[in-house]
Amino acid sequence: MKSEKLEKILLFLTVLFLPTQLGKHFWPSFSFIYSLPIDYLSPVIYFWDLLVVSLFSVFLLQKKHINKTALNLVLVFLLTQSISLFGSSNLAAGLVRLEQYVICGLFGIYLASSKIKVQSSKLFWPILFSVLFESILAILQFIKGGTLGFWILGERSFTLSTPGIAKFDYHGLEFLRPYGTFPHPNVLAGFMIVTILLLSFLRKQESIQLLYGSRIKYGMTVVLAGLTLLLTVSRVAIIAGLGSALLTFKKKGRVLILLLVLLLLPVLYTRFSSVFNFDVLSLVRREEQISIAFNLWIARPVFGVGLNNFIIAASDQLLAGPSRFLQPVHNIFLLDLVETGVIGLFGLIILIGYPIKRIISYQLSVINLLPWFVILFLGMFDHYFLTLPQGYRMLFLVWGISMSMLKLEA
Repeated sequence: MKSEKLEKILLFLTVLFLPTQLGKHFWPSFSFIYSLPIDYLSPVIYFWDLLVVSLFSVFLLQKKHINKTALNLVLVFLLTQSISLFGSSNLAAGLVRLEQYVICGLFGIYLASSKIKVQSSKLFWPILFSVLFESILAILQFIKGGTLGFWILGERSFTLSTPGIAKFDYHGLEFLRPYGTFPHPNVLAGFMIVTILLLSFLRKQESIQLLYGSRIKYGMTVVLAGLTLLLTVSRVAIIAGLGSALLTFKKKGRVLILLLVLLLLPVLYTRFSSVFNFDVLSLVRREEQISIAFNLWIARPVFGVGLNNFIIAASDQLLAGPSRFLQPVHNIFLLDLVETGVIGLFGLIILIGYPIKRIISYQLSVINLLPWFVILFLGMFDHYFLTLPQGYRMLFLVWGISMSMLKLEA
């Protein structure tokens, strides 16, 4: 009984702290490029990692059944990513990423081995509270034009005048794009969409019975999350959010969404059209990254340049803009292809393709597939589901819940 209670507490904390960045960074020589510290290459011990290891250990000590299909899928994924490390120019950087995949894989296996109808309420509330906190924090950041000082959760210190900070220019007026506790507004936006879709799914499970007060909390969280999404002005995330809302809301809800779009049309037009004029550098940089990625892959098509080695391999070729754009290529499939070759891409496709294929074959409702559609769509334009801690945590959160749900349908 004590072990079960401890497991419940650890699960709550693990999901609640999923969007945080609290951790201890280390800066060995291999994590620098041109004497610049690169976050993607830095070994980090996150508080969240310790929670996952503790949660999985308690799970094993209780000798509960492990979902062998989920375990095998994670092992295949890890193996195919690891093969690329042989011959890579920076083995240590690859091990940094691999360690994070192992931690998140354990989290995914734990969720896949759980009974989703039993765990739904245990997942629903910590997800809701984390979304609510991140939404309020992001809105206050936008209003203040800077951070509020929650450094203990990983909120970085910046203001509207900080060099390189993400801003939105509306006819000469500059506004801060809020970060929450995330490394970039785009990741915050992706988190809002994925988690709200998960809340919608979990709410439909038999063990969730929302009373009047709880329905108000849920509704308020959805509204604040939607507002946060708009404040991030993340182009692809707004498209994904609007598409998801139109597919999940009923007729009245769809009408309200369309009216909101018409109301915000001047702002949305300015934001989307900016990529073809004053914000064209972001498009140019991404085009340059794609070209470099294809050239690097052609040179090593089977094994790739090495897991977490794209920035290192491309650093001397990235030229667009006043400074080098030392980031992974903004497409998870192309990134995995260039870093781990066709072998690694095969492992990634197997990992995420299995639950998607099974969900389709069981003809489950659209709400079961929407989180995956969002991940795939956003993953075509950004890299964080494979490169940033909150990104692969989200990926394995959706993956684990999907695998658990499929176990019930089998």
